[in-house]
Amino acid sequence: MIRFLLVFSLALSLFACGVTPKTHLYVLNSEQALPSQENGLVVGLWKVKLPELLDRSEIVTRSGQYEIELADFHHWAGRLGPNIDALIAQELSKLLDTVNVRTSPWSSQKTNDYQVKIFIERFDGQLGGEAVVSGAWVLLNGKGTKQLTRQSFSLKAPLASDKYSDLVAVLSLLTGQLTQLIAEKIERVSQ
Repeated sequence: MIRFLLVFSLALSLFACGVTPKTHLYVLNSEQALPSQENGLVVGLWKVKLPELLDRSEIVTRSGQYEIELADFHHWAGRLGPNIDALIAQELSKLLDTVNVRTSPWSSQKTNDYQVKIFIERFDGQLGGEAVVSGAWVLLNGKGTKQLTRQSFSLKAPLASDKYSDLVAVLSLLTGQLTQLIAEKIERVSQ
């Protein structure tokens, strides 16, 4: 009987070691209405530049000023760069009320009115703390030959909890705020 219990408990402990937690996948998201103008401004959005540290599937968090953590079971659904590109293009389309926001590479059949380049340095947060999106963006003329403006940004917002879903929601919100800054500048320059 003791031998049976020993074998049973050993088998049970080996089975428990073989169970891995479920991996959760996340995407950035927007909740704004769709644009209505077919013939609005034409904006070319270059692919967002990310540091190698962020260009990975694992969600990056900070546990201190000099320490980062890679989430084992909380990943981006797809690559982060294209996820940010898609959200910014969607947000710019809505804010500028145009369906003519396109990401690089774009065809040369239709010329751009403006081009936007975004360089992200931080896209992370501390669970239960705050999220941070920082970097710089550049607004160019339609041909991309003249810089119209260059601005740095550092956007922060508190997290409601220590859940990854809250971090992703706040990162989406901060990306929307960045897009708002870019759209406002495009509107001022285009008048």
